[in-house]
Amino acid sequence: MARLSKEDLGARGKFIFKQEDVDLPELNGGEGATVLVRTPTVGQRDELGNQVPAKPEDWTLQDTARLFALIVVDPEVTQQEAAEFLPAWPGPALDKIIAKFAELTGTKEEIRQAAGDFRGSE
Repeated sequence: MARLSKEDLGARGKFIFKQEDVDLPELNGGEGATVLVRTPTVGQRDELGNQVPAKPEDWTLQDTARLFALIVVDPEVTQQEAAEFLPAWPGPALDKIIAKFAELTGTKEEIRQAAGDFRGSE
């Protein structure tokens, strides 16, 4: 494995992020569907950590929508769009997405930092 140069450190086209499909049999009229979940950039992770409450009881639908819009990359949706459809979603479907994010991201502490101690990630 080669040592990175200063130029390599900023070569955005060469970055690889973990990503994985999440099967959601609860959606699409029971036929199921998938979404693609990806790990965040450092900037996205820090922004999310600064914007969501640390206490689970302070978590809102907007926080959940912010997380959803960040980690689901296909289909790509905005926070506003996620806030519109998430209230009607089956809870287990969202929990599967959060669990996959947790698996891809790393330790439970890192996940809590990135997700603001989201209740469904346990």
